[in-house]
Amino acid sequence: MHALDILVPFARTGRIGAARIGAELRDVTEALGPPWAWGSSTGADGLPYLYAYGCLEVATCHAHCQVIYSVVVQTDWATMEWPSQEPGRAETFPGFPTYSEVLRALDEAGCTWETYEPLTCDDQCAIRVPASGAIFVFDTEDVADPLLCSVSVAVHRPHSCG
Repeated sequence: MHALDILVPFARTGRIGAARIGAELRDVTEALGPPWAWGSSTGADGLPYLYAYGCLEVATCHAHCQVIYSVVVQTDWATMEWPSQEPGRAETFPGFPTYSEVLRALDEAGCTWETYEPLTCDDQCAIRVPASGAIFVFDTEDVADPLLCSVSVAVHRPHSCG
């Protein structure tokens, strides 16, 4: 498996299996098992709001509902860990896809993208896939071909919970 086997479908749909904006954390844990790690910060309910399965991270509402508002794939690991079809087990593959590899894969999949200026600055550049809102952030510092750091979708809209 290669990182782009996960990232291109994520860019097209904004979801990775059960991990999607608006889903509940329990939907993800039913599909993938318990999170492998979680953040130390807690929400109003005393529960963490960042959960990880290797390089896949989901962030949930800070109040009570644990609705997912962000899905992130961290690609800046030399070896990426990814949930396998067997809950609790990891698949591994190389990280750090390059800018040219990502653009080629998106273009081959017919996935349109655009430069994302709000996250483009001196040491990084970013692109956005309008169809899903997925944002790809690349490190441009000291490299000939920028290296992908992360891909994310997020929404910060108010909702009522509890």
